[in-house]
Amino acid sequence: MLELKPILTKVTDEEYKAISEEAMIALENDQSEAYYAILKKLPLSPLEAQELKRLIGVEGMIEEGVNLSKAVEAYGEEWLRS
Repeated sequence: MLELKPILTKVTDEEYKAISEEAMIALENDQSEAYYAILKKLPLSPLEAQELKRLIGVEGMIEEGVNLSKAVEAYGEEWLRS
């Protein structure tokens, strides 16, 4: 069985702005699937990640391809296992 790995890619302020602009272009062009795929590149805030963890669990977030870098930075690696 393939082990899923969390996405822990850190994003600089410049990268954040570029990704946000790319997402807005997709949204303006009625490309909702592309919009959501692009947004997944952005790390969730620790509070957003904690709430999503409560709703779908860490495995669900990993399966969805959610960037968890800020949550792990705030809560530590153990947060992924608890």
